[in-house]
Amino acid sequence: MKTFKLVGLSVVHDDLHRQEIPFIDGLIINKEDGQNHWLIETYLDKQYEPIFSELQKRNDEFRLQVTITNRSNDPANMIATVRSITRMNDHISVLMDGLLIRNKTDLAEVVLASLVEKGLQGEALLKEFRQQLNERRGFKNNEEKNANSTIKG
Repeated sequence: MKTFKLVGLSVVHDDLHRQEIPFIDGLIINKEDGQNHWLIETYLDKQYEPIFSELQKRNDEFRLQVTITNRSNDPANMIATVRSITRMNDHISVLMDGLLIRNKTDLAEVVLASLVEKGLQGEALLKEFRQQLNERRGFKNNEEKNANSTIKG
């Protein structure tokens, strides 16, 4: 098994609604079982307990996007279930089982295709592309400015 640092986490409600979940710390472990199964553990503020409690209570699979190791990496899509929630004073630890879904379409291609479909061109296309790509990768404010300068080069 290989363990990686979790740097981004979002629950995907449908194709248009994604809820970023800020967390204090997180790990993601590749079970290396040949079937793309992963364990995801996050340590976060207890205010997010209702989200994960509801998902656990429904005992239903849900879509999750995780960013591993570096914020500049594209998020990976997973189908997940909540295994356990452990309360720790003002925080909780959520342990999830996940199945990595490999998309053949690159994140940048998805973003670009949707913007071209909207009819954007030239500088407006480039500006909106950068903004949406960074949002989907989980960048905020200063990180976004740094990422924009990286995309240019």
